[in-house]
Parts: sequence; structure tokens; C-alpha cells
Amino acid sequence: MQERLDWIRAYDRTRDATAICRQYGISRATLRKWWLRYEAEGAAGLAERSRAPLRSPNRRADEGTTARILALRDRGLGLRRIEATLRAEDGVALSLSTIRRVLARARPEATPPAPARPTPRAALTDPAMEEGLTAQLAEAITQGLFRPGERLTEEGLARRFGVGRTRVREALRELSFLGLVTLERNRGAFVSRPSAEDVGRAYAARRVVEAGVVTELAARIGGCADCTELGVLRRHVEAQAAAQAAGHRVRLVKLLTGFHLEMARLVGNPFLLAFLEKLTATTSLAVLLHRQPDRPACAVEEHRAILDAVAAGATERAARLVCEHLGDGGVRAEKAN
Repeated sequence: MQERLDWIRAYDRTRDATAICRQYGISRATLRKWWLRYEAEGAAGLAERSRAPLRSPNRRADEGTTARILALRDRGLGLRRIEATLRAEDGVALSLSTIRRVLARARPEATPPAPARPTPRAALTDPAMEEGLTAQLAEAITQGLFRPGERLTEEGLARRFGVGRTRVREALRELSFLGLVTLERNRGAFVSRPSAEDVGRAYAARRVVEAGVVTELAARIGGCADCTELGVLRRHVEAQAAAQAAGHRVRLVKLLTGFHLEMARLVGNPFLLAFLEKLTATTSLAVLLHRQPDRPACAVEEHRAILDAVAAGATERAARLVCEHLGDGGVRAEKAN
């Protein structure tokens, strides 16, 4: 382990893989393997590991683990949350199918059926699929399992959640859109950490910007019942209501944020849109961190009211409603998106 640490420290100083491999007599593949482990887990990742598979169809849960699974289920945890908790808190790695079999034997009436494997197209279009890993990561961040500013590595998250790195990469991009994660070029992904002051300033800036957005939209398309722009915004609000009804919180927050960005896009000013995207990244994080379940529901109805004012060409009412909707920053952060 000490020898591996020497490789890693030398590579970290020089970033010259060819020289390091020559100096220590190792292959580039070997250096890469241990470097990735070190990035994901620190020095502990350089220890030898058992070659026994972490997941095996033949691995069984003993009586103690069975009792633990049932206790976690009684706390309302789903299968993936049970699997992640067993791994993190008990050091026990069981597959989802094994956990499902344990529950089926003990409580067959309350065991969720095994999900059908989605096709690639279904994974792209089904909101439940979109909600999956992205929602789990969002849940972990908002519950404090990852600290603000903590680095999130693809390999470490893939191992923790039992998925491929491609899915992790896509989920990190989604969370970057929501403001939960910051993606830094050549450094990776980090848990965002806006201060309450940052959130308040972001909302103040949004009120100024978006009052202008809705005023311009109302003046341009108000009174045009069948115009394309109003149709786009109406369908957007209906998608928000559907996500709310289905209980897809992460998707809902994404759609709530997207509604404001869609209005800015319809104005046709790319600089304005880019500025608003940065502001909404900060305020979306506040929505997910302050987990008040009634506020997103209110936000959907407030979006309807704003859209009605725009459709009627009521410029002053639209501006007033959007400012009220965005609240007063950190105090009412959950109200808006």
C-alpha cells in the first residue's frame, strides 16, 4: 500500500504518467486503476480488496441482516435506500434482488414487484426513469449525506449506487442544472454551497430580470389566444401539475425552474437567458434544501396565474405576480423555484 501511495504522490506532483510508470516499473493501466481509487476514496482506496464479488445471486442475508432490512423497511425506506444504508452503515453489500427476496419471505403482501427492465427509449422518456438516480443523489445531498463543497467522483458514486459511470455523469449534469452540484472544468463535480446571502441576492436579481421578461411577453403575445408561445407555456404548466400529482419532486423542481427559463427564451435575448440560468441554479438549490412539501404545489398555481396575466396582456399584473411569486429570497426560497 505504501508503494502505491508513493506512485500516486509522485504522479500528483508531476502528472507525467510515462515517467512515473518507467520509474516504478508499472503499466499505465495499473497507475490509472489506483489513481481512480485514490481519487474516489483517498489513501484507504489503495488497500487490497477481496476478489469476491460485491453482488452475488448466491449471497444470502443472515438473521441479523434480515432483521436490519425489516427495520429499515419499517422506517419507510425503499429498496435502493435499504441497499445503500446497509452498505454505508453496516458494511453489508446485498443486491436489490436479494433484499426483495428477504422482504417477500417476511412480508409478501408489502413487497414491491421487481421492475421491468426499461428499454433505452423508455429510460429517456419516462419521468420515473428520470427521477431515479438524479432523485437519489438529490435526496442524499439535501439530507446532508454529502457536505457542501465535497467532491463527487463518478467512480465513487457508481460504486455507492450500483450503477454505471455514464448514468452518474448524466445525473450530475441534471443536478448541475438544479444548482445542487457545481461542475468545474478539469476538476470535476462538487456539492454546491450558496450562502443564505447568495440565495437572497439571486432572488432579488431574478425579480428585477423576470419582471421585465413577463412585461415584454405580455405586451407581445397578450390577447393572442392561439399563438404558439402561449401554447408552449400552457403545456409546460400542465407538465408541472402532472409531476406534482405523481410525486416526482426532483422532476417538478426542474420543470418549475424550466418554466421561468422558457419565458426568458421566448423573449429572444440569449444574454438574458444565460444570466437567468445562473441565477436559477442558485435558487433551485434553495428549493430542494428547504424541503417544505406544500411550496412547489403553490408554485404551480402561481405559474398559472402569471400565465393568465401574460395571456391577457396585463403587463403590470404579470410583473407584480412574478415578483410576489419569487418572494423575498432565503426567507421564502421554497415558494419559488
